[in-house]
Amino acid sequence: MLATYEERLKREIAHYERVFKGRMSQEVPPVWLKVEAHFADRIKAATGAENLYAYVARHVEGRRSIDVLGLGSGACGNELDGIAPLLRSQECEFTLTCIDINEAALEQAEYEASNRGVRFRRLVQDINRMRLEEQQYDVIVAYASLHHFLALDHIAAEVNRALKPGGIFVTVDIPTRNGYLMWDETLEVVNTLWGVLPPKYKIAHTGFPEPTFVPLYENIDYSASGFECINSEAILPALRSHLHELAFVPALSIARRFLDTRFGANYDLNESLDAAISNFIMQMDAYYLQEGILKPETFFGAYGKRTA
Repeated sequence: MLATYEERLKREIAHYERVFKGRMSQEVPPVWLKVEAHFADRIKAATGAENLYAYVARHVEGRRSIDVLGLGSGACGNELDGIAPLLRSQECEFTLTCIDINEAALEQAEYEASNRGVRFRRLVQDINRMRLEEQQYDVIVAYASLHHFLALDHIAAEVNRALKPGGIFVTVDIPTRNGYLMWDETLEVVNTLWGVLPPKYKIAHTGFPEPTFVPLYENIDYSASGFECINSEAILPALRSHLHELAFVPALSIARRFLDTRFGANYDLNESLDAAISNFIMQMDAYYLQEGILKPETFFGAYGKRTA
């Protein structure tokens, strides 16, 4: 039986309270940092900016003061650790507002912002139902949060309404099948590679009470009980309908399935075989994406205000 909206919301809040307790962002295995570096290379090749933070800083370079909004920011690690130092290096004053349903995570963000001398405003709201101030923000950021939301058309319309003229919305997110399910062609490739991997790489570090061997790769619908990728197929159509696309960088056709928090801890990059297999997966990932054989499971996007 599918969980109700209220049940999903309670689980979401409890889960991310655990994730962000005592830290600014979610912990990832070292191999995932290698994946992120590969993604950063793709962003830089396409836009000239090496990541979302640098893209934002370049866009507002020369301005003395801006307003920044983070959507679904959790403890605001991406805004405080990523964007804030770059803005300060440009001598740009800024006010950071963050919206999230998780009050405990926002309280932690407020504490961190205060310690760093960042002007901060927290808004505890359900983003699916939010109303934003019109033409209030120079920059709006959603880092890996859109795939947790249902009302993407409403959210994209509110973002467009809240941007100042010349403002930008920037995001990194996961436009997979709903529920984080794999498309049939992606599942076929993943199953083929899974069949030849040694057993040590098939230990799941999430989804079970303790690390567990997974002989067959399961195509799990993670939205059945929570908000994970609950409406992820609608992310790009909603953004492209309500905003003006400035940049779009697709990435990661299969790498997420082998190297993220679920299985990534199995790879020790100091071991030659582990490094070789992870390199092979990344090279195959790039090939399938470049040839248009598989759809991207990650993207960077930058969007301007649509006025007509």
